[in-house]
Amino acid sequence: MGVIDLLVTIIVVTILVTIALGVMTYIAYKLRLSRRPVSVDEDATGPRFFVVHRPDKAGASSSEEHVTEA
Repeated sequence: MGVIDLLVTIIVVTILVTIALGVMTYIAYKLRLSRRPVSVDEDATGPRFFVVHRPDKAGASSSEEHVTEA
C-alpha cells in the first residue's frame, strides 16, 4: 500500500465518520425536541429552590466594622 493509498483511506474514513456523527447528532436533536417536559405545579409567588437572604440592620452595621481600610 503506497502513501497515496494510505492518505486516501484516511480521508475517506474521516469523511464517513464525520457524516455518521452528523446523522447521530441530528437524531439526538430530534429526540430531544420530541420529549415533552413534565408539568410541575409551581408556586408563582416566589423562587422554588432558593431563599433570598436579607440580613437584619444590626448584622449590616457589624459587618462594616470588619472592613479593613487600605
